[in-house]
Amino acid sequence: MLFNERKALQMTLQALLEQRMVLRRQYVDQDKQLGADIKQILHRIREMDGQEGIVEGDSVEEVATATEEIPMEMMKRMKIRKAHIRHDYVEIAKQIENVLRESTFPMSLTELCEELKNRHSVEFASPYIGVQKSLKYLPHVKVEKDGRKLVFSL
Repeated sequence: MLFNERKALQMTLQALLEQRMVLRRQYVDQDKQLGADIKQILHRIREMDGQEGIVEGDSVEEVATATEEIPMEMMKRMKIRKAHIRHDYVEIAKQIENVLRESTFPMSLTELCEELKNRHSVEFASPYIGVQKSLKYLPHVKVEKDGRKLVFSL
């Protein structure tokens, strides 16, 4: 009898595992579809805002109120990302040049980003990428490594 019960439990376990995989695939497919729908709707909202001349910050507030309906337990599991902001890298390059000119010593990436944030309210989702995109317009800026830190100077 023990053998038959063990065999039955194994079969039940196998069926549950298969059912679990089906549910996971279904969830992933639905999540991808919802993501695509959300992306399409946001694109359309931006198009409409562009036609009406609405500032991008206004539509961000609307999206924020729509996402407030997500339960708190789901929010804890989600990776929080900074909102995507379009930057004028030419203007930021000028600001970086001014900050480096005023500095008497080379600045690290974190110090440079802190100064940009304090002086000009410029904040990057990824500081390294934001500064690198700005430095394309400043070929005369020296980028060196001090240990593991990047150091910028004129």
